[in-house]
Parts: sequence; structure tokens; C-alpha cells
Amino acid sequence: PDEGDVVRVVSSEGDFLGWGHVQIGSIAVRILTFHEDEPIDAAFWRRRLSVAYDVRRSIGLAGSAQTDSYRLVHGEGDDLPGLVIDIYGRTAVMQAHSVGMHVSRRAIAEALAEVMSGTVENIYYKSETTLPYKAGLHDENGYLLGGAADDVALENGLRFPVGWRGGRRT
Repeated sequence: PDEGDVVRVVSSEGDFLGWGHVQIGSIAVRILTFHEDEPIDAAFWRRRLSVAYDVRRSIGLAGSAQTDSYRLVHGEGDDLPGLVIDIYGRTAVMQAHSVGMHVSRRAIAEALAEVMSGTVENIYYKSETTLPYKAGLHDENGYLLGGAADDVALENGLRFPVGWRGGRRT
């Protein structure tokens, strides 16, 4: 398989272990699911992003009138290893830390737009400096959806310039 492909992981006895993104290095596969009957498709990305969004709403991060910026996806903590998504008002900033997430970026963005419909209008992909150098990827940062973003975040009723387009972080 090519780096970033979804692969089926099995034990030495042939028992199913999981589905994940294959990569070069000390972590051979970043597992996405341990369920054999859960394909990595558009529905998979929607489910995972929906769960992350539901968690943020349940703890008061998403949907607050006082704060419109929060981390929607924090990699392994949200069962999406190698992916970070931050929300700043009506813009989501997506960052891949693995080739698999980079390869899947458009499918993830489509699912994100669907899950966050009505709250996110722009999706900015910012992975130019976070992708593994050994993968030989030279993708530029840019919009996957929209493009007219305000880089001011609201936190506890106060407005702050974020500068995610020019800064090093999401």
C-alpha cells in the first residue's frame, strides 16, 4: 500500500485488529477503528465529527454566545489520530499530522461542512508545516471551503485577533 492508504490490520494468526492509515516510521498504522464492519468512508467521517461536536456542545464549548472558538478535534482523544480541527467563529482550521489525514482531507472537509452546517462557512487547511517531511508532500495552506474568514475569536465575551493564516498554530 502507499503511505496514507487505509489498510486492514490483522494479527499473525489472521484475526482482525483494526482499520487504519499506513505510514512510514515507528508508528506503522494509525488505527481509526477496531470494528471490522466499519468502513472508512464518508459516513465514518460524519460519525466521528458528529461525536466530537456533540461532546463540545455537551460541555458548553460549542454553541456558546460568549465563546465561538474551541478545539473540535484533538487527534487520538477524538478517535481521529493525526487530525486537529479548531473552530474560530464561522471558520474551521484543519491540520493534518499524518499522511493518511492529509490524503483524506477533502472527505473530512465535506463531512465537517455537513456536520457543522449553519455554524461553519469556511474550512482552512493548514498542514504545510505539520506533515511528515519524509512523505515528500508539499501541499500549500489554503481554503477547502469558503474563503472570506474573519480571524477574530470570541472568548468569554472578549474579542481577540487569532492570526491562524500567518501563525504557526491552528
